Amino acid sequence: MAENRKFKLERLIPEPDILYSVIYDGKKKSEFDKLFDHWDDPYWLHKFFTANLADLKNDAWGGITISNAVRDTRKQAKEMKRTILNIANGESKDFKYLSDYFKPLTDGKIGKFEWDKGKGLLSHNWLRIYAIRCSKNTYVITGGGIKLTRDMSPPHLKAELLKLKQAEDYLRSGDDEQIDLCNLDD
Repeated sequence: MAENRKFKLERLIPEPDILYSVIYDGKKKSEFDKLFDHWDDPYWLHKFFTANLADLKNDAWGGITISNAVRDTRKQAKEMKRTILNIANGESKDFKYLSDYFKPLTDGKIGKFEWDKGKGLLSHNWLRIYAIRCSKNTYVITGGGIKLTRDMSPPHLKAELLKLKQAEDYLRSGDDEQIDLCNLDD
């Protein structure tokens, strides 16, 4: 991954101005759309779980098979996407604000440009959406992943941390009029 990836922001819902996703240069889809396409693709998921079989076989996942992991992931992804979009559209019964759903990725950093994660709500909870919190209810989705380990050491998760860092640096730079949304106060 390039050190200074360029991107633009795509609004994920028409109004209000609260949920965006990164679209990297040269890509046609936002990170949000790409994630949910992957997480709904049985072939992509089978390949992922086969490549990460040792992590999937961890006792934490209760001996789940690859085919059940694929099935559970697709179910969890549908619910996760519906939940996020319902919150953003003000239609959620369970969450009033996106900040009620997204939680800090690391302890101790609360506020503007906080790195946050959204987690699936089902029992085998390995899906993660990573986002920059610009204000109480304004988020920029930078990516996501399937987290089968306790930490972020697998290469696909380290790449997500780098994307968060690059997006934060870009949003802090003020180099683009499109990023005014992140200059909002809570």
